Amino acid sequence: MLVNRILKHIFLAASFAATVWGQVRPLHTRDLTRLSQVQVTGFLKKSDIIFVPVGAVETNGIQPSGRDYVTPLAYAVAMAEDTGGLYLPGLMWSYPGTTAVASATINNTPRDGTRFLKSLAHSLLRQGFRRQVYLSASHGPAPLTVGTLVREFFEETRTPILYINLDAYLPRLQLKDEERNRTLYGAHWMTGRIVDLALEGEYGEAASHAAAPMPVNKGLATLGRLGFSGSLSLGSWINDEMAHGPTADLPATAAVREQWGREGQRQIEAIVKRMRMKEAMEALREHDRYTQEVIVPKMGKTVPAAR
Repeated sequence: MLVNRILKHIFLAASFAATVWGQVRPLHTRDLTRLSQVQVTGFLKKSDIIFVPVGAVETNGIQPSGRDYVTPLAYAVAMAEDTGGLYLPGLMWSYPGTTAVASATINNTPRDGTRFLKSLAHSLLRQGFRRQVYLSASHGPAPLTVGTLVREFFEETRTPILYINLDAYLPRLQLKDEERNRTLYGAHWMTGRIVDLALEGEYGEAASHAAAPMPVNKGLATLGRLGFSGSLSLGSWINDEMAHGPTADLPATAAVREQWGREGQRQIEAIVKRMRMKEAMEALREHDRYTQEVIVPKMGKTVPAAR
């Protein structure tokens, strides 16, 4: 009897220890960089979805220079919540394009951006994140970097990852102005950067416009009228540091700015719902399976070798 009691206590103690050591703190955020190793490992047992924003740091007049990164970051946050995935701060300073001549612009080449993102994508795949989604918004040159990443990564790994250029996608939703007019403020509110957006009167008239009249670039203007312009078609630079990032009406007070931020968050979350990301993620999984189970065996040696 004594032996049985001792064995019983040992069993209970072992069970208690296993329970304690097997505990995983619930996710307090979906930002991978703020989660512990234990939390990430536990997450990967349930899902392999991660969202990665890509943007630029460049002159936007009196708007924040990181505006074009903050917007896809906010969408990444909303998409992670909607799908049960994680998000990861991605590439903030990708190729800026026409604004490379400005003092607020961080210049990086498309090739350098692709190289960085590809290294990141390979790491994420090894870690277990097979369904990777890269996002850009309000940044015309982004496809030079991210589109190249998606194709080259697929050829190297046979793993399809997804790039969503929100500039190209959102028009499909035919959103009314009142459904997206505060998303810039919503993005900065969701990412803790609402104070970066200026209030009415914080910039004088002279600081909000070009310092002096500039001659018209007649050649570029003509090419534009003919349809031969844009970051993916033609090399060009802005002719003044304030010529990029036109400014709409500014909030009169910090309270109004915060209100616009909350409204914008609701707009972003509603837009993400309309994008049907859960369905898209399941379709991405199915496409991956088809690639591995049908195309690769069928095509054999003609399929690019996985690296």
